[in-house]
Amino acid sequence: MFARIGTWQGSPDELERWISRAREQVKPSVQQDPGLKAAYWLVDRQGGGLIITIWESEEAMRSSEQARARRQAVTSAATGAKVTTDRYEVVDSLAT
Repeated sequence: MFARIGTWQGSPDELERWISRAREQVKPSVQQDPGLKAAYWLVDRQGGGLIITIWESEEAMRSSEQARARRQAVTSAATGAKVTTDRYEVVDSLAT
């Protein structure tokens, strides 16, 4: 499995806009990406948030990069929040 983590930073107002957009527009879009196993949105309301996506393979994660870049650009423009993206191989898990 592989994971992609988007780290969002912004003011509390920008993050509220990020949360709303994530629920209303990003989540339905991400659910269409082939090979997606799970997605989690986490927030620190004082200035940061994470979106963690888990993929069945590196190929599936890489195949979704264009859609991810498009979603992130639109969401950043709409909310004002800034994002960085990192990718990891999952080497162990407690998930059932």
